[in-house]
Amino acid sequence: MKICFTLLILAILLSATHGFSQGPALPNTLGKVCASEKQNASLLKASHTTNLVNNYDLKYHRFRWLVDPAQPSIRGSVTSYFVSTAPDMSSIQFELASVLSADSAYHHNFKVGVIHTGNLITIGLGEIIPQGSLDSITVYYHGNPPQDNGFGSFSNGKHGSVPVLWTLSEPYGASDWWPSKNDLEDKIDSIDVFVAAPNGNKVASNGVFQGEEAYGPNLTVSHWKHKYPIASYLIAIAVTNYIVYSKDFIGGPGNTFPVRNYLYPEDSARNIPPIIQLEPIIGHFSFLFGNYPFALEKYGHCEFGWGGGMEHQTMTFIGDSSFHIEILSHELAHQWFGDKVTCGSWHDIWLNEGFATYCAGLMYEFISPDHFWPIWKYQNVSYITYAPGGSVYCDDTTNVNRIFDSRLSYSKGAMVLNQLRWMMGDSAFFAGLRNYLHDPALSYGYALTADFKAHMEASSGLNLEEYFNNWIYKEGYPSYTIRCAPDDPADIVLTVSQTQSDPSVSFFGMPLPVVLKGENKDTLVVLQNTFSGQEFHINTGFKVDSVKFDPDYWLISAHNQIILGENDLPEGKHLRLQPNPANDILTVEHNLGKLKNVKIFDLSGKEQKAIIEENQQQRLVLNVNRMIPGTYLLQVCFDQKCVRRKFIISR
Repeated sequence: MKICFTLLILAILLSATHGFSQGPALPNTLGKVCASEKQNASLLKASHTTNLVNNYDLKYHRFRWLVDPAQPSIRGSVTSYFVSTAPDMSSIQFELASVLSADSAYHHNFKVGVIHTGNLITIGLGEIIPQGSLDSITVYYHGNPPQDNGFGSFSNGKHGSVPVLWTLSEPYGASDWWPSKNDLEDKIDSIDVFVAAPNGNKVASNGVFQGEEAYGPNLTVSHWKHKYPIASYLIAIAVTNYIVYSKDFIGGPGNTFPVRNYLYPEDSARNIPPIIQLEPIIGHFSFLFGNYPFALEKYGHCEFGWGGGMEHQTMTFIGDSSFHIEILSHELAHQWFGDKVTCGSWHDIWLNEGFATYCAGLMYEFISPDHFWPIWKYQNVSYITYAPGGSVYCDDTTNVNRIFDSRLSYSKGAMVLNQLRWMMGDSAFFAGLRNYLHDPALSYGYALTADFKAHMEASSGLNLEEYFNNWIYKEGYPSYTIRCAPDDPADIVLTVSQTQSDPSVSFFGMPLPVVLKGENKDTLVVLQNTFSGQEFHINTGFKVDSVKFDPDYWLISAHNQIILGENDLPEGKHLRLQPNPANDILTVEHNLGKLKNVKIFDLSGKEQKAIIEENQQQRLVLNVNRMIPGTYLLQVCFDQKCVRRKFIISR
């Protein structure tokens, strides 16, 4: 599920290009889906605790449900096929909300006992199931799933005056409405979904629609079959008087499938055009990542009663106000990143959300590389850097706001991928993504950050240990000061200093893109920055009169400054401060003769005490260990002329 209302809203009005009627709407568009995700999850997570004995591997579920979209209740059965993973398995457990009633259970057509304690049911099997044996159990149950003030994993509402029912189980809500195994370890290999509902309703769900038939005079049973591994939180149904709009995506051998959409009748004319706009994006993502992961079945959209969207496998649930190309692209991307390969821990939620957020950016790169794409990157970097701390890795999975943090799990996760692409190059980056998605150990299963890192290292040949430590597990971002001093008319010296927004990282080592311009010429140089205060001597072949740092927004950074030239010095003279940022000692290298009237000011203009330890013909040494960290101006005078230079104290 995706995309959260943020505290920072950058209002940018954009015109249409390339036949698309919508431009970037981040961060408020990113906010929509995440807001619904947080809202749902916050109601589910607080009550989720489990001591489930995990002694089995799920293979198949057959669901038979009776629902009425006008009623907040469910009745039915779940048949589960499983393989015993323990040598002495004599019982099986599922999670089921305490407010639901587990009526009975059958094992090999014999009724067996069910104990329902809290949110856990335990079923005695009446025999020992040998390890490695395939077996099955059927549980019958009914009741009103927890509504939590009208919101939850099983919800009712209305569109216009027509009742509608939908489910949304991320992260732990499946057990609110069916006996399930809520974890990120065991995907169900295949499912059959049978839903009986009052006549006049249509049912949307996972997989392929098998048809419908009458069930008595007042009910119709719809049947869906899904034959790909699926996590329990991605199983869903929705029921109302949908109209169905279906159109085949033709993507060549192995990548042709129907896109089946379930829409409210009153909204269909408005929401079909954005669905049609999505077709080239399906093709682009298939080109980048490999064929659509569920091409033997379908993709689709189902309108439901919340804002934002949720990436139910093969069938995205989407709110009426969210049929926007960015949200649709984000949810589509989840079919690769989140559904085909699912994060194996909520600590690693960025493997779902950061990746899908970046894919929405890749959509803009595809449709508008010179306009919407740079705006999207700029907005994300601005959003990430409005606060100094926070890691991409979720350090608190008990806090739903932290799991679905739009700044960290979504935007920063996305731009960490963008930086990684810059470091690796397109060929290695996208090859690494494809290898990650197609790894037999991960494909249609679960992955952790370490799995992704291993594939990117193998693809690039780089050691990415420091990068992942700094950018995934630690916090903050860098700020750069680049001082540009001419050596001669065709040479320039760039001195790069860095500070960090959070003390968890002492230095962010990155290749830095810098564009140098002058004399109607320009050149891009890449500075392999490995320490603060590093100097780069560059022969440009022309006199530089302007410098632009990271013009294409590859990097996460903020509060950067360029100090261009030393035009306030006579030709051939220089004045260099190092290290900058300084800790205890600031050294001034120069060729100005003995300096006079040395003063230090803070940015408010207040003079600070300067302790001079050395003042020689070409060297001035200042002791700044008693000054508090911050930004200051050093003023020095020579030959009846005074100049100022900015420096930073950082500890």
